[in-house]
This record gives sequence, structure tokens and C-alpha cells, in this order.
Amino acid sequence: FDKMIYVVDNAQASHFDNLFNILGKLGMPWASSCQHVRFGKILGMSTRKGNIVFLDTLMDEAKSRMLETAERSKTTRVYGVEGEIAARALGFSALTVNDFKHRRVKDYKFSWEQALNPSGETGVRLQYLHARL
Repeated sequence: FDKMIYVVDNAQASHFDNLFNILGKLGMPWASSCQHVRFGKILGMSTRKGNIVFLDTLMDEAKSRMLETAERSKTTRVYGVEGEIAARALGFSALTVNDFKHRRVKDYKFSWEQALNPSGETGVRLQYLHARL
């Protein structure tokens, strides 16, 4: 193999540093091809504590919240299948931008209010600006 990449959260950084160091000292020729790609945690969503939230559940909730927002809005109304499609796209965009705007190696606390905010650096705002072009 050319490279072995372990994508594991920050808490395991010391473990992988030690492991790769030991493999090198043992003379394993591939030890230098090992890499740990770290990432932060989304606080409040811990699999070990039983707080698992699956992506499809997040997507359904985002879509539902976007549908509720559209129903309350005086200016933005799309009904039926188009409304479902728009809500799904907005929800997906909101979740994606919310996750990408945080640094990969930093922990952060998830907030629906922040993710679905129609202003600021959010996916909802991005979709709005794209539609205005």
C-alpha cells in the first residue's frame, strides 16, 4: 500500500503517535506511510453515551423545520412536492454549511437555531443568495 490513513477523533492522537513510533522502531518499512487524520466531535452526539443521531434523522428534522419555517413565512411559500423538495434542499444545505464552517479538528456544539438561521454564514442564506442571482 502507498498510505494507510486512520480517520479518528482527536482523543486518539497520542495513541496513534505512539503506535506509529513503535512501528518505526520495530523496523516496519510501511510505518512512515501511516497517517492519523484527526477530527473534532460534535458535542452532545456521543455514541458511547448513547446519544447517537443518525444522518437520516438529522435530514428529516432539518426538512421538517424548513417546512415549518416556510409555512410561517409571509413571502416564501412552496406547496406540495415542490415544497418538500425545497425544504429537503434547504435542510441539507443548512446542515452541510453548518458542519463545514467549523474547523475540522475542533469540537463544536450543534445548534438548530444556528444551522437554520436565514442570515449570516449559513446554508439557508447561501441558497437564498443563489436564488437571487
